Amino acid sequence: MTRIRILKLEKMLLKIISNAINYKLRDSHLDMVSINHVKLSNDMGHARIYFSHLDKHSLSDVQQALEKSSGYLKNEIAQAKIMRLIPELSFEFDDTEEKARHLDELFAKLEAEKEPEITPSEK
Repeated sequence: MTRIRILKLEKMLLKIISNAINYKLRDSHLDMVSINHVKLSNDMGHARIYFSHLDKHSLSDVQQALEKSSGYLKNEIAQAKIMRLIPELSFEFDDTEEKARHLDELFAKLEAEKEPEITPSEK
């Protein structure tokens, strides 16, 4: 399968799964969940779904709720008729925003520690 086709399928899966989680599932643990990215394997037998959640303390509950709803999500994918074989779904927390925030803090700290440069006119 060409990589372009896989990229298109990933975008379609992202829309289908996001729509199902936000508008169709009625689990209170999934209220503040957003799907950030879907990574489909080359053989399209496995889809890794990256999600983020505002409440970091209930992350295990969110993970369990997503895994519990994977059958329903696979049914939604099947109804969309975009793929012959429905991939197995696995869910991973996407900590990209947290890493970016940490890097911003480090850069700000380095900038604050930087000594003021002396220009030739100040000598």
